[in-house]
Amino acid sequence: MKIYKQIVALLLLVMAGTIHAQTSSEKILDQLASKTNAAGNIKVAFSYKMDNTEADIHEITEGSLIVSGDKYQLKIAGQEIICDGKTIWTYIADADEVQINEVNEDESFSPTKLLSSYTADYDATLEKEYTENNRHYYLMKLKPKDKNSGFDYVHLKIDKDLMQLAAFILYDFDQNVFSYIIKEYLSDVALPANVFSFDASKYSGVDIIDMR
Repeated sequence: MKIYKQIVALLLLVMAGTIHAQTSSEKILDQLASKTNAAGNIKVAFSYKMDNTEADIHEITEGSLIVSGDKYQLKIAGQEIICDGKTIWTYIADADEVQINEVNEDESFSPTKLLSSYTADYDATLEKEYTENNRHYYLMKLKPKDKNSGFDYVHLKIDKDLMQLAAFILYDFDQNVFSYIIKEYLSDVALPANVFSFDASKYSGVDIIDMR
């Protein structure tokens, strides 16, 4: 579960656009952050893949992500995760239950902590620039400085012309590759008032587990 939380948190880190870079190779991330910050609320549809060639595991599913500052709503693989910046609701369809937790500033999953400590926790380098299907891309590598982070590194595929994220690929130490391929990217979208709160009335009979 820890590695899944780290994947989600890193994805939120990138989508929230609050990356602050210092070295010349990281200026690209500053541009990405500036463009994303100006976009307001962001809504993304993506394909999620998990591959392990050695174990012959290849899974694929669809998901969606809405981000507004530290608030977010993520739907993926039978789960719906909602955060209003203070509380996290995790609805698990198979178990027909929702777990309620507080956002813990001491955990790596806290978006607030990650967004404020990016330069202290990760090294970013530009691996290459390339063209694919007549589109121009940067391939960035994020390497955690903490050797106990649970994963090796992350690749960010950035559309050079649009200056927005095209793919997010995480590599762990067990030969697993987790890929998030952006299919639709909408910025400055209008959101319903309750999009970042869990409405139990929509889930008749759901088992609520309050872990606060």
